[in-house]
Amino acid sequence: GIPANLAEQRSDSHFFFSGGSAGGMAAMIAHADLNGAESVMIAYGEFESFEVTSRDFAAPVAESLGMRVELQPFPIVGADMLQVLTAALEADVDALIVAAADSSCVPVMEGVVQLEIDAQLYLVGACAAETILEAAGPAAAGVIYSAEGPPDPDDTEGAIYDAAILQYADGPAGGAGTVGFRSFMNLYALLLELGGDNIDSAAITELVTSAVERPSFWGHPYTCDGERVPGLPALCAPEQALFMTTGVPGDDLVFLPEGFEATDGWIETDELYRAALG
Repeated sequence: GIPANLAEQRSDSHFFFSGGSAGGMAAMIAHADLNGAESVMIAYGEFESFEVTSRDFAAPVAESLGMRVELQPFPIVGADMLQVLTAALEADVDALIVAAADSSCVPVMEGVVQLEIDAQLYLVGACAAETILEAAGPAAAGVIYSAEGPPDPDDTEGAIYDAAILQYADGPAGGAGTVGFRSFMNLYALLLELGGDNIDSAAITELVTSAVERPSFWGHPYTCDGERVPGLPALCAPEQALFMTTGVPGDDLVFLPEGFEATDGWIETDELYRAALG
């Protein structure tokens, strides 16, 4: 699934076909920089993984691009998002990244509109769930989200995922559901290659660590050499895509490949981290 636990991301025996919050934040920062942002606020829940990712990974990427960085923590439980948004307004930043999901999404979207915050708002892809967009209505217009699926609304593997969810799930399964499904399909492909008589933990580990740009189900090809993001060796595919919503429920998502055409719309966040962290 989505790598949220810091210890797992730092482990050399875990493998995530994902970039987690580190990948998402770096992609947002890259997009903001490409569009002229000179300052960014990174708001995050007071949880070790989010705090360390924001302070020690995302912030250095922004600083390496010459951006002023403001860090704004907020409580995981009972968060007052108005306080966060007021801080963003007072800091007069060009971009606002809020690492929050679920019940925080709509208040953030609506608050940005109500307070007339000019900063570009970036949220995690889970905030683009259909029920959230319906609740947010026009407040979702222009919001940009991170994604780990290919920046192509007609991708075949996305259709396969949708068909599986329709048949087997009791409800929508976005966010962690997509990453978990990708992990299962990638593991299945590894098991098929090994064959039934050769499957054990050592063989699986050897095969996955030897992977270089190996195809990943509904995601960017993965390389599990432990060097994609310095300090987070478990992240095998930190590349991200971005998309935007129109604020009209039912409208298609708008992918944002501009500026990243050379990589087919993918933002190579591993290169951003290597440049910032060495």
